[in-house]
Amino acid sequence: MVLAYGGHLVSLSGSSRTLFRLRNSPSTQQSLQPTKHIDHRRSVFFGSVSRAHRKFPQRTGNIMSLNVALTRQSNMNGSGILMMVLAMTLVPMIDVQAKYLVTSQIPAMQVIFLRMLLGTLFLVPFMIAGRHPMLPPARGWWNAFGLGFFSALAGVCFFSSLKFLSIADAVAISFVQPLFVTLFSGLFLKERVRAARWVALLIGFAATLIIIRPTHHALEVGSLLALVSGAAMAGYVIAIKKSTSGVQSVAPIALTFQTHFSAFIVVTPLMLMFWQELDLFQWMLAVGMTLVGLAGQYLIIKAYHYGEASVVAPFAYIEIITSTFFSWLFFAELPDNVTFFGVTILVCSSLYIAWRR
Repeated sequence: MVLAYGGHLVSLSGSSRTLFRLRNSPSTQQSLQPTKHIDHRRSVFFGSVSRAHRKFPQRTGNIMSLNVALTRQSNMNGSGILMMVLAMTLVPMIDVQAKYLVTSQIPAMQVIFLRMLLGTLFLVPFMIAGRHPMLPPARGWWNAFGLGFFSALAGVCFFSSLKFLSIADAVAISFVQPLFVTLFSGLFLKERVRAARWVALLIGFAATLIIIRPTHHALEVGSLLALVSGAAMAGYVIAIKKSTSGVQSVAPIALTFQTHFSAFIVVTPLMLMFWQELDLFQWMLAVGMTLVGLAGQYLIIKAYHYGEASVVAPFAYIEIITSTFFSWLFFAELPDNVTFFGVTILVCSSLYIAWRR
């Protein structure tokens, strides 16, 4: 191959002898007349590169394939992070509506039951339109049950904690979740978790303690419920990742439906003991909470579908910012300077993990 490079003809596949033959051939003699100097060093250089490529073609191909794979994984992690940020902007609106319900003496179990029942009904038309299977595959029943169980447990514990704590405090305490997710990712998903991520996660948890100052909540029921909620959400995250991995992975909309349906099955037997009548405003809150919850849960599933669990999970810390804002907006719970300091550390730790990745 011959290219014009730097005003001269340069061969990419041979040595300076190639240029000599071209220059002395009758067909090119006249076209080469204006050229006074040919840089043979450039020809030798490009010829060396070509010979090296011919000598190690497999190694070069492997390097290129590795770069493509790394770029693809980086882009997928970026998409997962974006989905998580959007989800954490919506999720606190669920907490606001749930707090109104549980503080008006509606049991948290009933709130979860209504959310899962209404969510299942809302998703049925989308499942039919998309021709998605209503039931999980034969090998997916345990994952579906795990999704429902952990989702119901996390929801009941967290909504119950809102009777004792502010939304911001409950969210901050439940943010032990990324620590458990990172631990479970290494144990059950065989993901490699580097020391830098562990350090950043521990710093994030320390920032959570700064925010809530647990000396005031150490032995309270609300704090224990929020902690259990965080651990249950970690189990839910691992169940999502296992359900969306492999060749026969479940579509996000189908996974959202199966989560709601399985959680509905889990909590239904307990409803005879907890059911209370709702007025019109409470029904409106239940419907609004369901719609926002569907959107948020779908985004969370998509986030873990795209990105590695140990990379995406720390960005759930962004919820502390949005939940603090909504807590102040609806309940006049304004954070102090110490809280803002802790939030800053949380955000920085999440961004550091992304940078390391």
